[in-house]
This record gives sequence, C-alpha cells and structure tokens, in this order.
Amino acid sequence: MSNKGRELDYDEVLSYIGQFGGFQRRIFLLLSLVSAAGGLAVVVFAFTGYTPKYRCRVPQCESGNITYFHNEMAESPSLPSWYNGSIELADRCKVPKVNQGDGSCTEDSASFKDGTECSWDYLVFDQSIVISSIVQEYQLICGSEWRRTIYSAIYMLGMLVGSYFFGWVSDTYGRLKALMLAVITVSLAGFLGAFATGPGSVHIYAFLRFITGMGGIGCFMVCFVLVVEHVGYKFTMLVGIAIEIPFALGEAILGVEAYAIRDWGTLQIVAYLPLLALLGLWWLVPESPRWLIGSGQLDKAKEVIRRVAKGNGRDVPEHLLKNASIEETSGEPEKKVSVLDLFRTRRMAARTINMCFQWFSVTMCYYGLSFASTSLSSGGPYMNYMLSVLIEIPGYIFCILVMDSWGRRPILSFCQIISGIACIFCGLLQGQEDSDLKNLQVFLSLLGKFMASASFSIVYLYTAELFPTAVRNQAVGTCSLVARMGGISALLLDNLKVFWLPAPVFIMGCVATVAGGLAVLFPETLGRRLPETMEEALAIGTEGNTRSLLTCTCRSPKEMFSEELKVVPTMVEGKDNPGSENGNV
Repeated sequence: MSNKGRELDYDEVLSYIGQFGGFQRRIFLLLSLVSAAGGLAVVVFAFTGYTPKYRCRVPQCESGNITYFHNEMAESPSLPSWYNGSIELADRCKVPKVNQGDGSCTEDSASFKDGTECSWDYLVFDQSIVISSIVQEYQLICGSEWRRTIYSAIYMLGMLVGSYFFGWVSDTYGRLKALMLAVITVSLAGFLGAFATGPGSVHIYAFLRFITGMGGIGCFMVCFVLVVEHVGYKFTMLVGIAIEIPFALGEAILGVEAYAIRDWGTLQIVAYLPLLALLGLWWLVPESPRWLIGSGQLDKAKEVIRRVAKGNGRDVPEHLLKNASIEETSGEPEKKVSVLDLFRTRRMAARTINMCFQWFSVTMCYYGLSFASTSLSSGGPYMNYMLSVLIEIPGYIFCILVMDSWGRRPILSFCQIISGIACIFCGLLQGQEDSDLKNLQVFLSLLGKFMASASFSIVYLYTAELFPTAVRNQAVGTCSLVARMGGISALLLDNLKVFWLPAPVFIMGCVATVAGGLAVLFPETLGRRLPETMEEALAIGTEGNTRSLLTCTCRSPKEMFSEELKVVPTMVEGKDNPGSENGNV
C-alpha cells in the first residue's frame, strides 16, 4: 500500500467540520439500533434455553390432564400433597413410591429412596414460566443436563470465531461491509434456528447457534468501532460508552418479548427476523473516513468528509483536502501492519496480553451473572432478568460521569475489584434459605453486574485508545476473541455446582479481583487523540505522564480537553478559525 492519503489528518479536518455535530449524532442514533440488536441476540437463550421445573407423574395417584402443580390457577400453586413441599434436583426424574390409604395417596408420603427413573413421556413440566423451551425440545434433562451447558457455550464459541473474523473483514474490506454481513448472519441464522425442531435436529440447531454468535458479536464490535471513528477524540469516551446503553436496552426488549411469548420457537422468530431491517443502514451510514484514509481510498474519504460537513452545517476545509491530494503519489510504500504487530515488541505484547485478560475477566463475570439471573433464589426469573440488564445502564452512565475526571486506568481497576468482591460473597450466599440473605444475594449480584457492565464499557474504549487505527479493529477483535473464552468458561463453570454450589460465581470473583490489580499497569489515555500509527500507540505512557491512580480532575471536560488539543486550525483563504465544536462531552 502506498503512502496515499497519509497527509490527510482526520482530527484536523474534524476541527473544521465538527467533532460531534448533527450528522455524527444521527450516525450514533442509527448505529444504536445495531447495538441494541447485538444485545438482544446474545441473551435469547436465557429464555429459549430456560430449564423449567419438572417431575415424574405418579400413575396410581393422578390421571387425566396432569399438571406440575395440583392447583395451577391458585395465587401460590403447590405440589401435590404427597410431596413434602419440594423435590430435589436429583429426584426429578424418578417416580416416587407413595403410600396409599383408603384408595388415595396420603399426604407427605412420597419416597425417592427406591424410586425408578421414568420415561420422557411421563415427565410433567411447570409451564408457569415458559410453555416450551430448548430443554424440552431436545430433552436436555435426566442425565443430559450437561448438554444444555454445551449448547449455551456454543454461542460463545461462535462469538469467539466471529470476533476475529469480523475484525479481519472490517479492517480488510471496510467497516460498513462487515456490519451488513454481520446483520445478515445473526438474523438469518437465528431465524432458521426456530425451525430446527425435534431431538434429531439438535446438531442443526447447534450449528445455527454458532453462526448466530458470530453475527451477534460482529454487529456490536463493528458498530462500536464505526461510531468511534466518526467522531473527534474529545468525544470518543462519550460515544464509546453511550453506544453500549442501547445494548442493554436490546437485552431489556428481549425480556419484554420473552414475557409475552412463552414458546421458544416463536420467540426465536420474533427476536431475530426483524433484525434484517438494519440492512437499510447501508444507505444511511457512511463508511469510516479514518479507515478510508488508512486504506488509501482518499477520494472516497473526501466524499464522506463533504457529506459530514454539509450535515453539520460547516464549510469544507478544501485546503486540507487539496494538500492531501498533492501527496498521493509520493513516498515509499508503507509497511503493512498486521495483528502480529500487537505482539512484536515487549511493551506492546505486555499491553495486549494484559488487555486480553481484562476482557476475559469482564466477559466471565458479565455473562455469568446475566445467565444466572433467571435462577436466583429470590424473586421471579423475569423480574430478576430485567433488573440484571437494566442495572447496566447506570453502570455506563457512571463511567461517562467519572472517566474524564478520574481516568480510564483507575476506573477499570476499581470496577474490576468491586465486581470481583461482590461475586465472591454472592457465591458464598448460594443455597441460603433466610429471606434476608436471599435479598442480599440479589443485591450483590446486581452490584457485580453494575461493575462488570462498567468494566465492559471501559475495556472497549480503552482498547480503541491504546491501539492504532491500522489494527484497531483487529485489536478489539483479538481481545474479544479471548473474551469469548471467558464467556465459555462462565457457562462451563456452572457444572461445578455439583461439587460445590458457590464454585462458579466464587471463581468469577477471584478472576475479576486479580484483573483489577493488573489493570494498574496500563498507561493512561485520558485526553489523547486516537493513535494512527504503531509508533504513536507505543509512545503512550512514555512522555512523562505522572497521573496517579488517585488523581481526580474537577475541571469541566471542555477545560480539560482544550489543553490537550494539538491541532489548531489557522486562517486560510480569508476564513477565520472555526472556533468551538458543536457541543461538548
């Protein structure tokens, strides 16, 4: 690739046409729809894969239209009288021996000691939460419970592959093309999964779930990078975190859909098929000018710049575009940067490995707590789920309010450590019967999710600010790839409950606490422009930055960033300095 377009500094152009004007705000709102789609797609399995309560019917005690509870319509439904109030998980697939007196089953007489396992046709399911689910469709109970965990983790495996695949597509062929491909992938694969019915179709469903995971992470990852690269560096923090709020809203929308639609196949169709409408963004959202400049497509970059300037009501800085054109054919061919450059030097390798571990930890806590929310002992599954996803929004707002006064590094460390401690104690409260302890467990789960969500927003932004444009999307993709291992681990850890009930959440907490300690090793990026080259990225933290973990800047964002601004437009062709931007963080 030639040195084409390298003389065009997009940050300098933005100081003329607006760093976050009306046009960029419209792009943000449109891409928010993609972020919401990514959030919706990732949590569908929380309800389509929901495991309802179940038991074996007792032929000598019940006949006709048998239901799980003997009084389904009552305000507080209860098990048939011969059970002693509950059924242990290990006994749900056994037919109990029940004493009979006067021709009827006696109260509290069920015994599972010598019970025999019943056939699938003799199982009775609680339909108060869902009418049907993947668990019933593919018979993932009675010795096959572990398979449900595998199918849940397959989505994360798809996200793992999709993180790198869509990062490569985005950096090679453009952000917008990668975004459209991701939308098609997640929508069609999710929609077709609804028709993989019957136990024999489980492998088809698993494959489609893998493809859906690829598209789901592609939607969010690419739209994040696209929206960040459209704005000036003074607003990367704002849009980088704010774009995650629609992600939580998408999760909440899925909760509303799941509450209204209790059949897994119908829910799958309603959740995924409408996402195809996002293909209309091809004509509404322009390609990233930064990517166009970096890939040498200077003419297309100029078209986008003129379009942004017109949308913001600003004059086009033609003198900058003209000067860039003069340099198009000069210079030696530039060395192509690849993902291997993330590990080529010791400093960059240490930074990359540390950031990968941060993503691993954050994803483990985030998804572990998300999918565990429907099985908390206090409250109903729909209420707990909605609380778990809506608590993310205050977490994102918290980051927006404090990151430009405290900095990226201390906030990431603080959030990781608090999330870890909350998870540890939440895990230790597993299995408690006291109502106050149950409520405390829900509180700690929400606190952990609050901090995990805040950490999630920070690592996306922090990664974008620490790595150069040439490999930014691949850096995000590489970290996201490792993060999916964290998500897979969170789901597989659920199998450790058999040995020690608190184990899954307890381990998540320990990992997050360690990650919080390692986060202090990163350089601070507060107030810096996005690095364009590997040299600029490596220079971060070497210019005598003495900002400590406890430094808190109480100045307004406008005052703080005005000192950091390096490019100041001068008068050209009789035009004055364009002055202040359209709005501030």
